[in-house]
This record gives sequence, structure tokens and C-alpha cells, in this order.
Amino acid sequence: MKFWALAVPVTLMGAMLNACQKKDPERKAQQDAHDVAMVERMSRAPFKPIVPSPITADVRERYGLDRAACAFRKKDGRGPLFLAGSREGFLNIAGDIKRYAAKAETAVLPGHARTTYIGLSGWADLVRLPDQGTGADQKRWPARLILHDAQERIAYTADGTVTCKG
Repeated sequence: MKFWALAVPVTLMGAMLNACQKKDPERKAQQDAHDVAMVERMSRAPFKPIVPSPITADVRERYGLDRAACAFRKKDGRGPLFLAGSREGFLNIAGDIKRYAAKAETAVLPGHARTTYIGLSGWADLVRLPDQGTGADQKRWPARLILHDAQERIAYTADGTVTCKG
């Protein structure tokens, strides 16, 4: 058998296989979508929960945070986890006071505090919960603190009470 007799059928088979792959745009689109999804999954930072600590009276006094209009406290009654003012809010994470800017387009609380605050690596929401016989009024009501990370995942949530000065 001569070389040409074997080379021609192998070449034809390779050309037919290549043509089949090019004519299947649906398969290529599926592969492209799969590749994009894999890159998106790999580029997301691993999830890290946020664990805030109460802001002590010493810290509030030292940094002048006692002027905040509203404070969120968990049901355990310890110090406030979040302090909300007219222009900024504060959170204590591992002994480091994080500053959040008040989002102007959100609902106004007493003392001109806001319901949403934006930080460098996420944001905080103060959500009013239904009053079920708690004696809530305009300056004290049940609420939920929700902390989001930079990738819009909920990193912390707690129920408690918001108390506002005026």
C-alpha cells in the first residue's frame, strides 16, 4: 500500500471532523457559557462572616460617637452594635471602628439618621420590624441589622431594638 492511499482517507476524516465541530454553534455557545461561569465563580472572594462587637461607652466618648442620633442593640441588652447619625454610621469589628456613609436616598429616622449606610467593603441596613406588643414608639422600635459584604452577600444579621434620641 502506498503512502498516498493511506494519507488521503486520514486527511478526509480529519477535515470532516473539523467541519462537524465548526457547524455546531450551539455546542460552542454552551462551552463559552460554561467557561464564563467558571471564571465568575473563581473570581469571587471567599465568604467571610462579619462579627460586630458592641461599641463601648469609652469608645463612644473617645471618638465622639455619643452624638449619633440612633443606636441598634441586640436583644441581649449589651452596648450598641451600630450607631447611626445624619451623615455617618459606625460599627466595631474586631476592635476597629468602621465608618459608613449615610445613603441620602433612604428613609429618614428620628434625628435625621438613615436606614442604609455604605462602607468601603459593604453596607448596613436598619430594617424596622413589626411591633408586636413591645410598646414601640417613634424613638424606640424593634429592628433588624443586616450587614452586606462587597459582593452583596449577607454577612451578618441580628434582631434587636433601635433607640433614637430625637
